[in-house]
Amino acid sequence: MRAFAIDPFRPRAGITHCGQLSYASRKRTLVVRLDNAGEVLLAGPAVRAVARTSHVTFLTAPGGAEAAALLPCVAAVLTWQAPWAGEKPPALHAAELALLVKRMTAGCFDDALILTSRGQSPLPSAMVLRLAGISRIAAMGCEAPGTLLDVWHDPPSDLTEPSRSLALAHAAGYDLGPGDDGHLAVRRPLPATQWLTGEGPYLVAHAAAGWGAAIDNLVAGGHRVVLTGRIGDRGLPSPSVRWTAASATDAVPGLVVDLAGRTDLLQLAAVVDRAEAVLPGNAEVENLAAAVCTPIARHPGLPASCHEPAEAVSADA
Repeated sequence: MRAFAIDPFRPRAGITHCGQLSYASRKRTLVVRLDNAGEVLLAGPAVRAVARTSHVTFLTAPGGAEAAALLPCVAAVLTWQAPWAGEKPPALHAAELALLVKRMTAGCFDDALILTSRGQSPLPSAMVLRLAGISRIAAMGCEAPGTLLDVWHDPPSDLTEPSRSLALAHAAGYDLGPGDDGHLAVRRPLPATQWLTGEGPYLVAHAAAGWGAAIDNLVAGGHRVVLTGRIGDRGLPSPSVRWTAASATDAVPGLVVDLAGRTDLLQLAAVVDRAEAVLPGNAEVENLAAAVCTPIARHPGLPASCHEPAEAVSADA
């Protein structure tokens, strides 16, 4: 079974309503982004726009569930590993697809927004939602949608991912509230993390990225560095230099803290929030840094982010 709910149809703890309507009088809107955490975080501004007048349920891939729960104004999270999305999509099974349609029907959604990157088609998701009886569906792209969509928006190609999603929300009749600048954000308060990072200021670096030389320089200068990443990244040498977390820790005890594979996304957000700067290695960490307004260092060997960073700093800082 690939479809399940997290706190269905109830407000999540720590999240206040993003609009002025009462909870009972709101519409039910389904926001779909069938991606992993880094991409889901980019949907935040669009979600906040929708949530001013709607109760928002977020449908995402299992890898994006934690990120969806971190977004302000998301009241419920559903997950589905779609056969048409992800790096290794599963085979299509009629019984599981029927289960998803049944779950979408039970949500009694008034409308839906399907958020996709430029290389993704929203039409398979739109067909599922049509089968579930959702009467008003909005999506973006350049393919002819036939009768699968009611709002078909083709945003300019030079827009960032958050701006593209926000443009779709606007086309569907939703706007950000007064004072909302449209930046990425996460729900607060974030948990305490000193028991993970130790005392004192620190920088965050992604364990498997090509930051080895920069981290060597930082440690040599007496700076504390906290390594983040997935379990498979722990202790791996940098692809470009000999440096590893273990060797640096042995060389300068206490200046390198290896948290790769030891935090969930909520804890990682808190670690990034309290860092002086982030040396990112993937979209998840970089988008978290933008969401909590932590300065982001730029690496010449890594691609530019698809969002506007909080601040850029030199990798040698």
